[in-house]
Amino acid sequence: MAVLTKREKQTLQNLIGSGEKSFTKLYSAKDNGCDAAIFHEMCDNRGPTLTLVYNTAGEVYGGFTSASWQSITKQPVYDKNAFLCLLRKEGNTEAIKFSINLPPSALLLDQQSGPTFGSGPDLQVFTGKITPDTDGTFALNSSTVPISYANMPKSLADEVTSDAKATDVVVYGVEDGSQSLMELQWRSEPKFDKEYLRDLMEEVESYWPLKEMGVSDDALQNVNILLIGPIGAGKSSFLNSVESAFRGHVTMSASAGSRTKSVTSAYRQYPITASDNRHYLRFQLCDCRGLDDGNNMNKDIETILEGHMPDNYTFNISNPMTASTPGYRKDPEMKDQIHCVVYVLDAEKYSADFEMSFVTDDVRDQIKDIQEMVDQKGIPQLILLNKVDIACPSTKQDISNVYRSETILQKCMDAGNCLGLPPMAVLPMKNYYMEPSNVDEISILALYNIRQMLRAADTFLRVNHLDELRSDKYESQYS
Repeated sequence: MAVLTKREKQTLQNLIGSGEKSFTKLYSAKDNGCDAAIFHEMCDNRGPTLTLVYNTAGEVYGGFTSASWQSITKQPVYDKNAFLCLLRKEGNTEAIKFSINLPPSALLLDQQSGPTFGSGPDLQVFTGKITPDTDGTFALNSSTVPISYANMPKSLADEVTSDAKATDVVVYGVEDGSQSLMELQWRSEPKFDKEYLRDLMEEVESYWPLKEMGVSDDALQNVNILLIGPIGAGKSSFLNSVESAFRGHVTMSASAGSRTKSVTSAYRQYPITASDNRHYLRFQLCDCRGLDDGNNMNKDIETILEGHMPDNYTFNISNPMTASTPGYRKDPEMKDQIHCVVYVLDAEKYSADFEMSFVTDDVRDQIKDIQEMVDQKGIPQLILLNKVDIACPSTKQDISNVYRSETILQKCMDAGNCLGLPPMAVLPMKNYYMEPSNVDEISILALYNIRQMLRAADTFLRVNHLDELRSDKYESQYS
């Protein structure tokens, strides 16, 4: 069984050095499939990792790297901290470490291969996709040619049984246990308990625009929150997470996925139904096509901000909506306009080690142009930082660690710097993905982030429309 014993964890900590470590399973060939594409999907951009092969001979061996795996074509990577190891073998009382001799070729990054160490390669665990045998084992197409790692008096290849099948290949995320989690949250809220979840639910369900400023509950039907971000960042997934929090079970109201083309092809305004299923809440989440290179949709974004674009309008990249386009709303009311803009980013995309940004240069330029439009209209802007569980093993292990994680704190600061917004404007989020039923911690994050968006929208209305909304002459917009 592919489980690290307490003694093995201590041994690995000693081999890696620099104190206590935490090991979080990121990938398992047995659970997820022995497939290079799946390995990269689950392990790329995750920082230090430990790869271990468990075989039918009872051996456990693999390698550690302090660098991140990447889906690129046969790129060598420098890592002076990398090593191969034989962790478990019948007759051996101690683990064997094979140190790196040639740090410039410590890893070989290849999107067609699983974990690959050294230029030999010294250990290429598998390539392509391996179908399990009927007994669940894998006949790996491994390669072990000792060049980059220590091989005197013996190499790793000399120590392992070459014809033994693998029972599992596991990749663990490795974090510094003494520094990865702070003693206290770096924000005072949210709290992760059932009472706080109930309070959040009640606060969001009882919201109406500028309620605290004495504005009547029929002055404005709803506020509109526009989600903008690159393809695959998780805009639709966030919408589904919010809906799930109120439904009490995981829902898929909006199409979501990780495809290379935008899943969202039309502008959609999603009302959220209250937990009693009797009425809509007083806000809408507005979803639009994902941003990508070479397809500028900033003119359509401006049309959305001003309230001219109707729900269900299908985007045409080559022909943005104009006043002559069928369906164009010529005289939009306040209920049609956008009151808060949220840029959705993928925390997994960012890697300081590989100078990888949250967005491409082209998409960043598009967002900067959008920000200028939003600034001119005085609309508040926030960042929703999705997939924090993938970016931080401690958070993946326990979502309530998100606001104690130094990794996520740094990611929030980096995301703010990327778009020129303060760190306080960045909202970490983990959406429903593998979970079959609701998880309190995910619902708390979803509701807390919605509350922050509603407060931002209220600020916009208070600064720009308070007198108008208080006026007895202002007609109800429920029509």
